[in-house]
Amino acid sequence: MIPKDIIEKIKEKNDIVEVISEYVNLQKVGSNYRGLCPFHLETSPSFYVSPTKNIYHCFGCGASGDVIKFVQQIENISYTEAIKKLGERVGITVNFTEEDETRSLYYSFYKQLHQEYIAVLGKSPNIVDYLKKRGFNEREISLYEFGFSPSNSQLPQKVAQRLQISKEMLEKFGFGYGDPFSGRVIIPIKDDYGRVIAFGGRVVGDGVPKYLNSQDTLMFKKTSTLFMLDSAKEYIKEIDYVIICEGYFDALAFHRAGIKNAVATLGTALTKSHIYKLKKCTNNVILAFDSDSAGIKATLRNIETLLSEKFNVVVANFSKGKDADEVYFKFGSNGLLEALDNSESSEIFVVNVLSREYDLSNPNGVNTFLRNLAKWKNVFEFNPTALDNFYKRIASLLNSEKEVIKSRFSTITADSGKSTIYNAQIEERKVKIPKTEDYLVYIYFNYPDLFKTLDFSPDILEGKAREFFLIAKDLNVSLEQLSKDMGSFVKECLEKIDIEVDEKVLENIKKDLQIRKIEKRIAEIDELIKKSVSTDERNILLNARMELVKQKNMINKSSK
Repeated sequence: MIPKDIIEKIKEKNDIVEVISEYVNLQKVGSNYRGLCPFHLETSPSFYVSPTKNIYHCFGCGASGDVIKFVQQIENISYTEAIKKLGERVGITVNFTEEDETRSLYYSFYKQLHQEYIAVLGKSPNIVDYLKKRGFNEREISLYEFGFSPSNSQLPQKVAQRLQISKEMLEKFGFGYGDPFSGRVIIPIKDDYGRVIAFGGRVVGDGVPKYLNSQDTLMFKKTSTLFMLDSAKEYIKEIDYVIICEGYFDALAFHRAGIKNAVATLGTALTKSHIYKLKKCTNNVILAFDSDSAGIKATLRNIETLLSEKFNVVVANFSKGKDADEVYFKFGSNGLLEALDNSESSEIFVVNVLSREYDLSNPNGVNTFLRNLAKWKNVFEFNPTALDNFYKRIASLLNSEKEVIKSRFSTITADSGKSTIYNAQIEERKVKIPKTEDYLVYIYFNYPDLFKTLDFSPDILEGKAREFFLIAKDLNVSLEQLSKDMGSFVKECLEKIDIEVDEKVLENIKKDLQIRKIEKRIAEIDELIKKSVSTDERNILLNARMELVKQKNMINKSSK
């Protein structure tokens, strides 16, 4: 590793304002500098550089860090490469360890091998024709950097020899004898900074397997890599949702349609590592997996995983084709937009999918259906709106009433496929942790003067709190005036809190109320966008949505 004192010396000698000014036009504002963020599209400057703190921060997309992080991001290079570049800038020699040199060699090998594959494709008109038949034009073939590995390819060995890579090291890089991608179209798989770290191979014509990924290596892990994240991440932050697909060509279909916030998993279920990366960009997900049985199973599995991590999840509706690639090929951009516009909430999707497996005209079929849904009740029960929709949809399918369905669930034990993710969380959440609603009720009765400083509408609250404040917000209501049911609710709220409400607590409540107002307005705009038929109106609404998302992100960041 590079010694810490060398890193600090490099940071000290590289004036952050001077370095960033080589990439961004900065203007002095007070003691700081401001400019247009280089990491996302914007028209008004929200990117700030602090020479006193030696950091940069964008209030639009959240990018931040020191001078090393900036060079790393702007140049799409590794941390050690950024240190070396900055060291050269101020005349400091950086000696790399053997591990650093291996990583650098790895990137060089994959970059050069990728260039070889691209060159072969340029000399293979039959493969270019194959891609064109799949709908790709020449610009797209170049843009997405497709390549081709010829039959009996020895290209990895050729590049290894050129770079003086030993046979043992080449095996660690993912290539032993020959080339496992021989006879396949090559799709580059890149890391979060846009460096090629692996390949996907699609067989031309018939063959097994149809798709082949690089094996896990020093720099590539399927369980932590999301295809196209390098080019999608800023769009995801900008519009505050991500589309997750099952394969390369599905993600590419969305990008080709101008919907550039799509990524794909690489043959694995979503992992903690994937989720960590996504959480830095958004909490909103559209799952766009195949509509066949395997795709549906994967969707169900990922819904459970994502909900357990507090994501908002809906599922794209591919009624016109089995996947995004097919829909785009047949119906173009409009087909994909329609699939997104007709997305189902996760709770509705779960009920609809599972209902197809049973004969709901038969009492035994209904009982089995409800038993299999019991674990999903646990998944949705911590989101009152989702749970209510869940009950309503089941009731509609069974020609019953919501309250009857709720009652039936109270007597059902879930089948053996219980949620493994939620078991621990259910126990944990049985502890009565106060929410904003509880604090509002507590302050209403104990701090009436402070309560008057809180500006909110009851319709942004959840559960019984909404009902209570519709009655009580502008009135002096005592416990004695409440119904037995409402009185029990209020007492439960009061019992959860045993702290003094100070300015810090009040500030947190105000911020949460602000966020809820913004989220309500975003939801309203989303409905208007769905109904909009005018491109100009849709653009105005999208800009308004982006501004609200920025406001929400700024409030969230100020809370950390």
